[in-house]
Formats: sequence, structure tokens, C-alpha cells
Amino acid sequence: MLDMVVIALAAFFAAVIDTGLGMCYGTILTPALLITGYSPEVVVPTVLLSQLIVDVVGGITHTKVKNFTREDIKTALTVAVPATIFVVLGAFSNINLPKTVTKTYIGVLVALLGVMMLLGIKLRKTPKRLMLISGLGGFNKGFMGGGFGPVVVSGQIVLNHDPRPSIAIGDIAEIPVVVFGLLTFAAFGALHFSPIFAIVSIPALIASFLGPYLTKTIAEKNYAEKVVGLVALLLGIYTLVEVL
Repeated sequence: MLDMVVIALAAFFAAVIDTGLGMCYGTILTPALLITGYSPEVVVPTVLLSQLIVDVVGGITHTKVKNFTREDIKTALTVAVPATIFVVLGAFSNINLPKTVTKTYIGVLVALLGVMMLLGIKLRKTPKRLMLISGLGGFNKGFMGGGFGPVVVSGQIVLNHDPRPSIAIGDIAEIPVVVFGLLTFAAFGALHFSPIFAIVSIPALIASFLGPYLTKTIAEKNYAEKVVGLVALLLGIYTLVEVL
């Protein structure tokens, strides 16, 4: 019973952070599920499917509070298309390759993006750079079930995109990425579900209505970039420590 409470609280907290900062859902929830004894074969589909619920509800709420507007649709598509293509490659690689190398590169990349945001370093935004960042994020999602938001949201901000829509785009553009990731796992016969899905999804669903208001608040107070940068840096360091 205690394990179920811990998982429900982890899912709620993960969904608030994910819809509020555009990252960390899988990073928080995956270890919680593994620690409580669930196998990776159950954990990854559970995280991906509940992530789909979080992204859809979070995306609707982001739109409601105007974190995401019509002007952001083009950028969202530029993020979503390459990410959706590369999530299939990532899911295929998940089944056939060791994860150490990819976890190392994710850790280095996310930590670097975090440092750049904290130092206020910006790069010129171009469609090619945005597509490169998005492709990397999509591959990460298919390969590990996580690593999309830290790369895509941080990457957009480093490419001089406003933090508020960057966070919203991270959630909205992730919807087709998660769908294709799940379909790829299903195609390879690697999609396994458990009753734990309901225990994860219900608190995550509730939290997804709250996170976008966090985005709006920190953006209006003009410290969204620093908050995202610090979280990205800590997340990158955590990922590298896991590899050691």
C-alpha cells in the first residue's frame, strides 16, 4: 500500500514539473517505478502512455492560459516532425543497443544547455538547428522513455526562443512523439501493461491542469529561463552520475 502511495505522489509531482517546466516526467517517475519493483518492460510503456495523457491535458491547459498561441504552431510543427521520425529509431535502438553511450551523451548535452541558459549564452535560431535539437530529443524519448523535454525545451531557449512558449511547445510537440514511440514498441511486441498504469495516470492527469499555471507564473516574474537552466544542469549531472 505504501508503494502505491509513493508512486501516486511521484506521478503527481512529475506531471506538475513536466507541464510546468517542460521536462522531468520520465526522469522522476521511471526510477520510482523501478525502485518499487516493476520491470523495465512494464515501466517504459507505463511512462509513455501516462505521458501521453499528461501532454494532451497539459497542452490544452497551456493553450487556455495562453502559454501557447497560434504564433507558436509553426515552431511546434518544426519540433514535432523530426522528433516523431527519430523516436522510431530510438525505440528500435532500445531493443538492440546498450544504453550507456546514449545516457552519457544526454547527460553532457543537457548539462551544457543548462550552463548556457544560466550564463545567458544564446545561439541564432534557425530551422536546421531547431530540427537537429528536436531529432535528438525524439531519439532520446524512444530510446529511454525520457530525455525529450530537457533537450527540446532547453534547446529552444538557447536558440533565443521565449521560455514560456518553449515549455508549452515541449509538451504539445511531444504528443505525436509518444504515440509513435508506443506504436513502435507495439510493432516489436515489446508493449506490456500493468494495473499500475491507473495508479500513475490519475494523479498525473490532475497535476497536468496545474503545471501550465506554474509556467505562466515564472514567465511573468522573468526567471523562467534561469529555473529551466538550473533544472537542466542538475538533470544532466544526475544522468552522468547514473552512468558512473
